[in-house]
Amino acid sequence: MKYLKTFLFVIFGLFFSDIIAQETVDVTFRYYANDNVLRAFVPGEFNGWGPNDNGRISTSAVSLMQYDSVNGFWYKTISLVAGGGSASNNGVSGYVYKFHEHYNESGNDYEWFTDPLNDIAIGQNSDSFIEVTHPLIFQLQPSTSDIVDESSEIWATVAAKESDSIDVLASHFFINGDTAGTFENYYDTERQLFFISEINGLDILVGENTLKIEAVTQSGAIAKDSVTFSYLPDIDPVLEERPQGIRDGITYSDYEFGPVKLSLFAPGKDFVFVIGDFNDWRPTDEYLMKKDSLNADSVWHWIEFNVPTGQEYAFQYLVDGELRIADPYSELVLDPNNDQYISEETFPNLKEYPDGKTSGYVSLLQPNKQAFNWQATDYERPDKENLVIYELLLRDFLETSNYQTLTDSLNYLEHLGVNAIELMPVSEFDGNLSWGYNPSFHLALDKFYGTSDAFKTFIDEAHKRGIAVIMDVVMNHATGSNSFYQLYGNNDAYYFNSKPRHAYNVFNDFDHSYSGTQYYTKRMIEHWINEYKIDGFRWDLTKGFTQNCTANDGACTGGYQQDRVDILKKYADWQWDADPDFYVIFEHLGSEREEAQWANYRINEGKGVLLWGNMNGAYNEATMGYTINGKSNLYGVLSESRSSFKRRNVVGYMESHDEQWLMFKNRKYGNSTGSYDITDLGTALGRQKLAGAFFFTLPGPKMMWEFGELGYGGGPNECLKDGGNGDCLKSDPSRTGEKPIRWDYYTSPERLKLFKTWSALIRLRKSSPAFTEPESASYHLNGSLKTVILEHADTDVLIAGNFGVTTDTLDFIYPSSGTWYNYFEGTSAKITNPDRSIILAPGEFKVLTTKKFDTPESGILTSIEGRENTGLPESFDLKQNYPNPFNPTTTLRYDIAKSGMVKLEVFDVLGRKVADLIHSKKTPGSYTVQFDAHNLSSGMYIYRLQAADVVLTKKMTLIK
Repeated sequence: MKYLKTFLFVIFGLFFSDIIAQETVDVTFRYYANDNVLRAFVPGEFNGWGPNDNGRISTSAVSLMQYDSVNGFWYKTISLVAGGGSASNNGVSGYVYKFHEHYNESGNDYEWFTDPLNDIAIGQNSDSFIEVTHPLIFQLQPSTSDIVDESSEIWATVAAKESDSIDVLASHFFINGDTAGTFENYYDTERQLFFISEINGLDILVGENTLKIEAVTQSGAIAKDSVTFSYLPDIDPVLEERPQGIRDGITYSDYEFGPVKLSLFAPGKDFVFVIGDFNDWRPTDEYLMKKDSLNADSVWHWIEFNVPTGQEYAFQYLVDGELRIADPYSELVLDPNNDQYISEETFPNLKEYPDGKTSGYVSLLQPNKQAFNWQATDYERPDKENLVIYELLLRDFLETSNYQTLTDSLNYLEHLGVNAIELMPVSEFDGNLSWGYNPSFHLALDKFYGTSDAFKTFIDEAHKRGIAVIMDVVMNHATGSNSFYQLYGNNDAYYFNSKPRHAYNVFNDFDHSYSGTQYYTKRMIEHWINEYKIDGFRWDLTKGFTQNCTANDGACTGGYQQDRVDILKKYADWQWDADPDFYVIFEHLGSEREEAQWANYRINEGKGVLLWGNMNGAYNEATMGYTINGKSNLYGVLSESRSSFKRRNVVGYMESHDEQWLMFKNRKYGNSTGSYDITDLGTALGRQKLAGAFFFTLPGPKMMWEFGELGYGGGPNECLKDGGNGDCLKSDPSRTGEKPIRWDYYTSPERLKLFKTWSALIRLRKSSPAFTEPESASYHLNGSLKTVILEHADTDVLIAGNFGVTTDTLDFIYPSSGTWYNYFEGTSAKITNPDRSIILAPGEFKVLTTKKFDTPESGILTSIEGRENTGLPESFDLKQNYPNPFNPTTTLRYDIAKSGMVKLEVFDVLGRKVADLIHSKKTPGSYTVQFDAHNLSSGMYIYRLQAADVVLTKKMTLIK
């Protein structure tokens, strides 16, 4: 036992001597407590967290701090081992701690706080963390987020081991890179605190400054730390009314060398500096904005200054010394995160972002910018009743997604016959690859599609062809990048509601009852009309322009709301004030009672708002060959279906960016009987021709969605995901993700026939007022057999079609006797007895007129798949896929010699089925199908064709 005691004593002695060998650093913790505090503590792992009893620390605990009444802070010096502590921050050892306040004598009224002078906090309780080094710089004040003035102080714990203390003459501090002095006269040796009681005597600039401390010990060990802070002495803006002619945003002078004028509406903000290229991004007295204050709710900050003309200048507003924002009325902004991905081809000579000088979006000044030379000065806008609108998303329409390439595509659109192009949002939105419904700056052109001059060139060239340009505008909401949101957030007092006031909101919901939001909207309207000669706006999500509902009340949102009626009428007035013939289109999709208020508004003046009319469901039921419960009734596309509308102000559409493609469902769910199968490509395209005959010829403005004229939908990645992904594959792009661009479809003979058929129908529509302003009309648009009769002095029209999947007989009455012309066949017939019957094959339609029109190209209504015994395969064949090997898609081809069920499947080498590509009836013909192996691993696969009593197999190789 004696030896054991001696052994333990030796071991303990060695351990104790090791602890002694680990030298400590005396660390002084400082804490600026609340005014009503009686005691302050610094509990941490180094003192048993106070110690505390269920959160409460004793009034005389070891963690109690002393109060420095001269300097106004609590402090305590604690000896900590250099490199010690049981906590870890990203692998670095250290100590955790907090501060604790008592508010009464007993200490049972208390609170815990994270150290506000230390930006390192870890764990679920946000414990402050300190790594103890030798030497140590700790709690450097001011911190990065601080704004200081003349009386502000500089403090820091600058500590070292007792055996190697701080050398005050070798230690220095620096201001903006220049040596400002040594520690001599600025160092409290006892508490190891570096301090400067007033910064007024230092060479500090108004605005951003960098303070650097370099502590050196007697042995030469060095510690460094720095902080960037803003120095703003007492700011007292000049109070002065804005001169005449200044509006919010940027105002350029009418003469070449006049001053630039900036104005920011910012109630509740004390002062604003303009910072930018012209003052090296520093706030100076010269660029302190003056203040025009009508009252507390109406305050403008404004300035006039001169900059050389012919150059671009980036700038921002520095609000109250803390917040940097771009001008909310900017026409062009620079984005620090996304501009780098914009090609030189799309936006030549894009100004570089001022990296290292500022952060966030910045605005561009372009004084004395050369005016655009508009050429289509005699352009006449199409009457709104005659509109055939082509909606497109530039990103998914062209491989080179810019205005220059879109201008080159105008010949294609002109050949199709449309007379208006509706662009999904092109104002500045977050990111680059987007649908655009995440707007940030509503008056700025998003640079990802090109320059303002390129956009104007596109509009000018469209006007030369008689094609109007309509913009999709998004004033329901804005992202957090919006400058007004940066200024005020969503606090209900200014631009944004704290909670959405309707059931469909995304991002931040604008409050359109606020005068500032209305002014912003008015400026948006005037800007695009006056600067770009835009012909119309499609207003996104107009259901959101009410203050009466909540996010969970769809019935309220969809019901009649008078405030929404009133504000949207006001916005319509502002559009017609700027351009009397402007197209005003609302995506409301609401009740007729409310929509009629806009459709009939100022109708006696030839105005009235156009309303989107979604007929996707009805047309798709019809093209798929189903007539259950009248779902394929096409009557709703007509303004006649809105009995309260005084004019045909419904913009009918079969597809838009929000709906699944007709062809997708035709190919996947199309009906069939015998050899007639709508899922076959040729048959599905024929159904689109049939739908077009009952769409483009009906009165009222019409809209189509990009590539609908080529039968887009159902190919690889051609699926629009809904909220639950619906029928789409997991590998398909997200709802708003990039979709395949299919210009190759134009080279497909079958798809080109659809293009030519729709083009011929649009051309016919534009050839006679019978299609847009019939003197009388009758419609039978329910059931499988549908007819339309239009009568006009120019021509009578009869359209008949079979939307079923079997041959059927249609009984009808010609509206008049005489000669009738078959538009597509170029034939004529004398009609003496108006009662007639006609046999229509499934998918067949006739367009008959009493006036002779130019006959379209022959053969465009027929499909190779629909022909019998003419060049069809005589045997079944499964061809080798191409390319092979492939990654990740390949084309499979096969021949069918006899009508019947066909199965095309893919198996792995173990015989497990990995894909069902075809399982439907097929008529004789040659077929192709795309196989997407995106979710499969590299290896060999077997594809097998089963048709009639024939089974054929081939091998293919996937290499990733």
